[in-house]
Amino acid sequence: MEKSQAGLSHYLSGLFLKDRQVSKRVFNLVIGLVLIWGFTTNYLTVVYFPTEWINSINPWFILIGFLVFSTLGFMIMFRYEAPLYSFLGYNILTLSVGLLLNLCLQQFSYSEIVTAIQYTATITLLMIITATLMPNLFIHFGKVLAVITGWILVIELSWLFIFGHSHEAIHWIVAACMCGYIGYFWASASKFGDTLDQAIDFGGMLYMEIINLFLRILELISKK
Repeated sequence: MEKSQAGLSHYLSGLFLKDRQVSKRVFNLVIGLVLIWGFTTNYLTVVYFPTEWINSINPWFILIGFLVFSTLGFMIMFRYEAPLYSFLGYNILTLSVGLLLNLCLQQFSYSEIVTAIQYTATITLLMIITATLMPNLFIHFGKVLAVITGWILVIELSWLFIFGHSHEAIHWIVAACMCGYIGYFWASASKFGDTLDQAIDFGGMLYMEIINLFLRILELISKK
């Protein structure tokens, strides 16, 4: 019995502490599970985390905390090739996003949030299907998307600093970029990904693009 438990422990430690190649079916399954885990974590954080405590904190502290911990999560995800460490970094990322969502979603109605979720899910599915059919098209757009996103980030931060809010056109452009990134990361994962650690990493990147797309769609819906 002890030998059996030791063998199981050794197998599990080897499975999660050392990266290994997996079949494409398992690879896509892991990406799906990573996304489900992240969205479930966000749902539980938004629904059950005390909003009174969130509202008592200066929003700038929450934003700075989000930037710090999300950056830390990304660094852990991509710094280490062990699946266990990548998953740990992903959890730090999702928890920081969940706290930010808890603060942001309070200003929107239930119907607006549900509508934004529906739009986001539909667009994400369409982008995945398109990227599966035309992967090279999205892969070639990777550098262009990075340049556009960088400039839009600079413009939005400047606009926020000067006027105190984002322009509607910026939300449209960022939403379009997020759609492109969803297709890009899915195409890259399908073409280049083949290990358990890479599946978690690609799942984390897709998660962030989907969350960003959701927030932009939510802003556009609320403005109407």
